[in-house]
Amino acid sequence: MTRILLVLLASLVAASCAVVRTNIAVKHTLPAMGSGKTVAIMPYTADLSAAPDFQANAAKLAAHLQEKGYTAVAPSGGPAPDYLAFFLYRIDRGTAANTIEGRAQPPVGSIISYGLHSQARRIYMRAVTVEIVDRARFRPNDSTSYLAALVYSGSVTSDGECSTMAPVIDPMLTALFADFPGQSGGPRTVDVRADAECGADRFN
Repeated sequence: MTRILLVLLASLVAASCAVVRTNIAVKHTLPAMGSGKTVAIMPYTADLSAAPDFQANAAKLAAHLQEKGYTAVAPSGGPAPDYLAFFLYRIDRGTAANTIEGRAQPPVGSIISYGLHSQARRIYMRAVTVEIVDRARFRPNDSTSYLAALVYSGSVTSDGECSTMAPVIDPMLTALFADFPGQSGGPRTVDVRADAECGADRFN
């Protein structure tokens, strides 16, 4: 019986480590499918364009857009795209947090006792933003035209012990595109299974 309980506990811990809980907010005027419209992915900031992982993450975003009926194209060197997708992802420096957890004590007979232990953790906030503008209505360096040309704004946030974007960028994009373009309006929560290589995420 003791062995079975320990196995069940281990399974529950493994399951919790394999979930990223995301909060999503979307506003858009896009049709349900892209119908072959072309889209070029742009870094939201100049600094992001120089990030070593930007091209790889942009390719992941392109794959999701293509699954929704869009055709990803290069920003320059060819026909002008129908849309520009401005892409931003970021992570903070983390906040110290203490959690109290129960740990099994040495068994006495067939009964397992539990003790409470305080564990120091660091929680990181992660965010991904995708904003799509109608290129024909957009004039670079004109914030007024940007807002007028904006046809989609989607953001997804999560928090947990992962201190880099690498382990969570895939599930966060998956969550954002689970119902793309989705219902315009209030936020929603989506849980996405993932390989949590750096500890369990905190559930909101």
